[in-house]
Amino acid sequence: KKSAQTARAATNYRESAAVHLGTATMKAPAQGSVQHVSIKDTAPAKPAMWKVHLALLAAQIMFGAGSVVGKLGTHHANPVLFALVRDGAAGPILCLMAYAKDRTLPQMKHLWWFTVTGAFIFLSQVCYIIGLKLSNAVIGSAWQPSQSIMVTAIAIAIGRESATFLKIAGILLAFGGALFIVLYGADFEAGSSELAGNILYFINCMGTALYIICSKPMFSTYPAMSITAWSYISAAVMIVITALVVNNVPDLYDFLCDDCPEGAQWHVPPNAWYALVYWILCTSIACYILLTWANQHADASMVLAYTPVQPATSALLSFFIIQTGLSTELEEPGYNALGIIGIFLGLGLVIYDYRRTQQQKLPYSNVPNFDTFGVKEDFNDRECKGEEYIGVSHQISD
Repeated sequence: KKSAQTARAATNYRESAAVHLGTATMKAPAQGSVQHVSIKDTAPAKPAMWKVHLALLAAQIMFGAGSVVGKLGTHHANPVLFALVRDGAAGPILCLMAYAKDRTLPQMKHLWWFTVTGAFIFLSQVCYIIGLKLSNAVIGSAWQPSQSIMVTAIAIAIGRESATFLKIAGILLAFGGALFIVLYGADFEAGSSELAGNILYFINCMGTALYIICSKPMFSTYPAMSITAWSYISAAVMIVITALVVNNVPDLYDFLCDDCPEGAQWHVPPNAWYALVYWILCTSIACYILLTWANQHADASMVLAYTPVQPATSALLSFFIIQTGLSTELEEPGYNALGIIGIFLGLGLVIYDYRRTQQQKLPYSNVPNFDTFGVKEDFNDRECKGEEYIGVSHQISD
């Protein structure tokens, strides 16, 4: 039975890919006839690699700029309400795009799984936006490359990926850099917004890593865009509940929004609307499309190699705005930002280990191989190898 399910899942995936890529589905030849098929006639044309590099670069630049835009947008604005409007708008748009592309709706028996993945998106989204409000935009971007390290660390911890010296060294370096960002110069007094912001950034990255791991078994049943879209809807419901709690607990609201006018719990100021438009259209829609397309033509190490562009963009944009006096709401990062060096070095070791493993033609997966739906994944398919899941982390968290 499982063998039949495996074959059916692989067939559905290939047929779906053929339709989405604009290739014709071949009909079975008539009995007794011989049909010669050229690979060039059935395989989609591979795009020029400069287009793939440009897509990855553009996505990371937009993500990096998004942290600065989000920091400016949450000034005098409730960050939880900001997250609610962002997800409440992006979720339905992604659902419409997913249905138009895949014609797939969630099955009732899988709603609990979308609740789980939605919970991790909820943690990632809310913690990132509140972190921007409380801490520094550049520090927030500096945390993001650690997501892939966390995915690898969790996969090793649960025994779904083999531990190698380079992976362990990379994980230790990355977490050492993350600890330096959090602890160096931190104010441990109660109510320290900078320390709270860094803790929230850590939860943001961990939430994304858990989403990537827990969404993997769903890829044997649902396309990538449908998984993300319906998980967004689930996350939006949780953000509604969070907003109701925060806006009705004065002490909690005052801590998260100490610069907000009195009685502005449900008010979105003009500066926040500009940021919301950017986040919905650019970081939620445009970046998702770019990364989804680029991941089809780039291996995981190439996708990972572009992640440092995000904090670099955030730092350059913040420096430009501060120096030109366009805004006084941004702050230059402190020396704790140097912890990003450890994250980059750890990321480099994981990338190198991945390259080495690929060259040796050993099986490699960046996320666990669960059989939640009773359908084993076809590891001949690229989408089931974990390469796509490394690249999707920023689509979720930013």
